[in-house]
Parts: sequence; structure tokens; C-alpha cells
Amino acid sequence: MLGVSARRWPAGGRWVLQPKWDGFRVLIDIGADTEVRGWSPHGTNLTARLGPLLAAFASVAPGTTFDGELVAVTERDGQPVQDFAAVTRAVLSGHPAMAERLRFVAFDVLAVGGQDVRPWAWEERDARLREALPVCGRIRVIASQPATPTAHQAIIALGFEGTVLKRPGSAYRPGRGRAWLKRKARLTASAELCSVRQDRDGQWHALCELDGQRVHALAGARTAERIGQVVELVYSRVDADGSLREARVAPAP
Repeated sequence: MLGVSARRWPAGGRWVLQPKWDGFRVLIDIGADTEVRGWSPHGTNLTARLGPLLAAFASVAPGTTFDGELVAVTERDGQPVQDFAAVTRAVLSGHPAMAERLRFVAFDVLAVGGQDVRPWAWEERDARLREALPVCGRIRVIASQPATPTAHQAIIALGFEGTVLKRPGSAYRPGRGRAWLKRKARLTASAELCSVRQDRDGQWHALCELDGQRVHALAGARTAERIGQVVELVYSRVDADGSLREARVAPAP
């Protein structure tokens, strides 16, 4: 199940708000054979790359499938911060040391003990999720609260890349739908535009300098006209290595 991006706060109805973690989406499946496997949204078997994380699911009833996010957290400037680069190295490169740092944050459940719960309302699935999930140091259930703009801003202030609003009565349906709405953070910074290039797919990329560091950002076709100028970068959060996540050069005013 996938959400859609929403620029405006939804009008009317009751919504639940959850933090949007910056990691790698994964399904954790405990098969009828009791084997625990990890799958990407596209069906790639990630089991061999998840290290000891899957061992914590050994006591879960066969026929149970959890939906969630692989994340890693470290410390930067004395504060906890998400480390997307570590997750990427663990999942895409199979780096053993990075796999040791992986954590799983569950936000839904598709089946419990062989029973398909996808047609159930989110509230009912969430209750079953909290009963079935083996919460421990490496496994957590996502926090939920009533959705308000104030709560959204408080979550952004904690370093999350955004929030997800969910309709409590919604079923779990594959594909994109408006039962899950994504609200991304929109942080800005001023940087000097150093160079611009275009990749093989036609996407423009900018190299900027921000506080003495080089920052890569997506750009537009006319961004090259502003080389040497100060531009506004829009991003969702700062990663553990200091890079700006989802950075792009804002259009000229």
C-alpha cells in the first residue's frame, strides 16, 4: 500500500498522524515453514542482507507479515539522527557492519497467524500489529497520534523527513490511494551555485557550496544561468553525514 503526497492539510474527517522515517521499505514475512524472510516492495529477496535482525522474529506465529521501514540511527552533534547512508550500504551493498545497525520500525500488518487482515480497518490492524510484533531493541512499532498541524511540526522538529496521515477506517489496499497522505518537510538553506550538469536521463544536477561543504541537489534546465549566484536549496532533513536529503534548487523568484 502506497500513499500520495499532499500539499494541503486534509479538510474534514478523522486522521491519525505517524512520523515518516527515512529508510528502506520492507515486508517481514514469517512463512508457513517458519522461515523469516525480508522482501522489498518490488519483490526482491533481502533476507541474506538483513543480518541478525530477522532472528528477533523467530517466535512470531507462521503466516504473519509485517510492513515497515528499515532504519539506522546514530548520533550527530550530541543528538540522535537517522542515517540513511548506512541503510543504503546494508541493503544495496550487503555491508555486514551496516547490517548490524539496522532496525525495523513496523507500521502495519497484512496477515497474522495465517489470517489475512488486509480488509480490516486500520484501527483493527494496528491493534493486531501491537499484539503480534516482537518489540525489542531492534524492533519498534511506529508512534501514532491524532493528526494536527501542530503535531506535524513537532515531528519535523525532531528530525523526521515528514509525516503520514492515515484514515483509521481504511483497509490495506495495494497501490497508491488517498487513505495515506504524505506530508514532507520543507526546509531551506542559501548556498552558492558552483556548477550544473545533465545526466543521461536528462535530469539536471547542481553542485553547490554551503558553509564550506559541497552539496549535490536536483536542478532545472535554466539553473545553469545562475552559476555563481546564491540560490535557495529546499530539502527534507539533514542526514547523519551532514548531507541534505532530497535537496533541490528552488526556481528563481
